[in-house]
Amino acid sequence: MMKSILAILSIVLVLAGCTTNPAIDSPTEPKPLSWPEHFKTIALIDNWQANAKIAIKVNRESQTATMIWRQEKDLFDLVFSGPFGQSAIKLQGDSQSATLTLPKETPLTGPRTSELLRKRLGWELPVENAKYWILGIPSPLSKNQATLKDERLFKLVQDGWNISYTKYNKIDQHYLPAKIILTRGDVKLLIAVYKWDTELTE
Repeated sequence: MMKSILAILSIVLVLAGCTTNPAIDSPTEPKPLSWPEHFKTIALIDNWQANAKIAIKVNRESQTATMIWRQEKDLFDLVFSGPFGQSAIKLQGDSQSATLTLPKETPLTGPRTSELLRKRLGWELPVENAKYWILGIPSPLSKNQATLKDERLFKLVQDGWNISYTKYNKIDQHYLPAKIILTRGDVKLLIAVYKWDTELTE
């Protein structure tokens, strides 16, 4: 009789344990934002810094450099270390003008970054548009043709440039480009961002 009572109590305790400790669902990966949501979120990033390696190819000549790009709203500050035997090349400015500074040379100033770079270094980067491209969104300054993949920008054609996005990294709960290829005419640029520092604003 005692054995029967103990057996019944054991069954009751097991059943009670099952009811008080429900199975916990394993966490699932959240769905990616839709392209309109992703675009709206990334467009809010107006203060950021990207540390990258950049490969510059013009016709058959190639150069590599380290690029540190700091953007604070309309103000940009780019430092290239390594290309063309220079210790540091600086490109600074805003939406109105830019200044290119090379060591031991008189700074060059003009309205367009591409013209300054092409004139002195033989290659170009349109910072006015590229400050959007590097974030993975089209520039609002002109028309574009965009191709999406996984709700993110995959290919972009704008102002004569063809831009391809081959890799993204998750930064602060958002996806930002890690590898970008930009081509126009005889210029090809490969930008590999290895560090992002972002500040989201509302």
